[in-house]
Amino acid sequence: MKQVTIAGMGPGSAGCMTQEVCRAVKQADVLIGSERLIAPYTDQRTVKAVTAAEILRVVENEDGEHFTVLMSGDTGFYSGAKKLVEQLNGKYAYRILPGISSVIYFAAKIGVAWEQAQFVSLHGKKQPYLPVIMQNEYTFFLTQGNTAEICTRIAETGLGNVHVWIGENLSYQNEKIMHGSAKELTAYQAAGLSVMAVHNPKPGAFTGTGLPDDCFIRGSVPMTKREIRASVVSRIAPAKNACIYDIGAGTGSVTVELAMQALYGCVYAVERTEEGCSLIVQNAHKFGLDNIQVVHGSAAGVLEELPAPDAVFVGGSGGELEDIFKIILKKNPHVRIVITAVTLETVQEAVRLLEQNGFDTPQIVQIAVTEVKKRGQYHMLSANNPVFIIEGSSVR
Repeated sequence: MKQVTIAGMGPGSAGCMTQEVCRAVKQADVLIGSERLIAPYTDQRTVKAVTAAEILRVVENEDGEHFTVLMSGDTGFYSGAKKLVEQLNGKYAYRILPGISSVIYFAAKIGVAWEQAQFVSLHGKKQPYLPVIMQNEYTFFLTQGNTAEICTRIAETGLGNVHVWIGENLSYQNEKIMHGSAKELTAYQAAGLSVMAVHNPKPGAFTGTGLPDDCFIRGSVPMTKREIRASVVSRIAPAKNACIYDIGAGTGSVTVELAMQALYGCVYAVERTEEGCSLIVQNAHKFGLDNIQVVHGSAAGVLEELPAPDAVFVGGSGGELEDIFKIILKKNPHVRIVITAVTLETVQEAVRLLEQNGFDTPQIVQIAVTEVKKRGQYHMLSANNPVFIIEGSSVR
C-alpha cells in the first residue's frame, strides 16, 4: 500500500533538516517536489511536481511504496501541505513532518523573539500589510523579492524610521542579512528567496475605532464625526474577510475604520463627488490601507457591478435608498445594514424599507454630541446636530 510523507525541508540547507525528515528522504522510493528541492538528490528517483493535483497524479502513477513530498520551510506555515492533505484524504495513508520555517530561522538570526510577532505572506497574493505593521511591534514577511517596493510603501505611510531586516538565501553559504531604516532600504532589491522583518517601536497609532477627526485629510465634503463613526463601526462589526459597502462615503473616515477591521476583506467606498473620491484615496494611502476600492458614481448606478456585500453602511443615499435596498438585498438577502439619518423623513423611510423587506424590528438610536469648547476665559457647550442610527441586522 502506498504511503505518503509530507516533509518540511526547512529554509534550504541540509543542515537545517530534522533527523526525522532526513530519514524520510533517505527511505523514500520516490521524492516529489519543486526543482530546487529535489535537485540535491541525484542518486534517488525524483519527480518534479508542485501543485496538490500534480503530486497526487505522481503518487497514483509512479511505482513504489514510500513517497516523500518535499515542502519548503515548515509544513504548517504558509505551506502547500494543507491542500495536499485534502487531496490525499481517503485515498492514501499519509503523515506530516514539521520543519524549521525560514521566518523562525530568520528570527533566531536577528535575535528577535517571535511569539508576539505577526506574519504576512506575499507569495502569489496581495495582502494588506501596512496596517499590520502599524498595529504590531514586530512583523515578519515572506516576500517575493519585492523588498524595495515594501520599504517604499512603509516610508510613504510615515513609518520611514522603523527598523527593517532583510534576509536572503537563508541557511545557504551565500546567506546575506541587511538592516537599516525603511527609508534607507527603499532602493534595495533583495533576491527572490528573501524574508523581511519590521520593528515598529510605537505600535498602535491610527488603529481601532473612533479615531480623532483631525487624523483625516478633509476638504469641503461632509465627514462622519468620531462619536457617530465609532457607533456605526461597532454595529457593523465586520469580520476580518468581510465585503462591505460604504455608500455616500464622503471623506472616507468610516471607510478607513471599516477597512482596519476587515483587513483581509474589501471596503467599497461609493461616492458621487470627485472631491470626495480624491479624499478617500488620500486617506486610504495615509493609513496604508490597500483593501479599499473607491467607486465614483451614484449608488443606484454602480452597485450592480460590485460583489455581494456582507454589510452595508449608508451615510448618504442621495434619495436612492429604495433602489439601494433592492440591489443589495438581491445580492445578499441576509446582509447587515446600518443607516445614518439627520431627518425624520429618512428615518421613516429606512424603517419602512427594513420592515418591508422582512427585517426584524430595526434598532434605532439617536446620538446627540455636545462638545466643550473654550471661548476666551470660559468653556462653552457646543452642540452638534443629532444623528439617528438605524440598524437592520437579521432577517426573519
